[in-house]
Amino acid sequence: MDHRAFDEQRLTERLMALPSQLRVAFAAACAQRLLPAYERYGLRSRSAAVNEVVAMLERIWRDLAGDSLSTEELQRLAERAMAIIPREDADEWLPGQAAAEDAAAALAYALRCRQNGEAQEAAWAARRVYEALDHFVIERDDVDTNLPGAEERVLSDPLIQSELDRQDRDIDELLAAADEGVSSRIRARAVTEAQSLFDGPTPQ
Repeated sequence: MDHRAFDEQRLTERLMALPSQLRVAFAAACAQRLLPAYERYGLRSRSAAVNEVVAMLERIWRDLAGDSLSTEELQRLAERAMAIIPREDADEWLPGQAAAEDAAAALAYALRCRQNGEAQEAAWAARRVYEALDHFVIERDDVDTNLPGAEERVLSDPLIQSELDRQDRDIDELLAAADEGVSSRIRARAVTEAQSLFDGPTPQ
């Protein structure tokens, strides 16, 4: 049975049909769903950066609600988001660090999307959610990715298929948006879905 794959080109083309502000909302929702992964990593690493991640994501949502970011503040936040991405060459690799890296990177892409309005930045944020789940499924099920059928086995997992559905659903809703409250609704739903991202789909 064929399952949907993450199609970055298709996603980018769909995002190009959105106004730049709603591209940011899409990217921020992706970062929001991954936020608990960074929070868990913060507890393990005892890093104060988790508070910054929470604050930066909150700042994006406030910007979308009308409390506009200045050019200077946006540049500062974008630079800081890149700086707090966990490093792969760290002295100690902690459980959940890969997902935390994806979470911080998704946040950075959301901020960069706010800077330049590019659909590609929002698509990269979405890719980070997909990659976090891909890595999680491989680790959870101890999948040997060199074996025939391994890629399809991982891709078919309900966690991954549900996230691909969520991404399309968010774009559909943003494309159909006719009111200024759409970002708030996207945010509220992403906050709820974040709690079960690595456990299973949230009932609609």
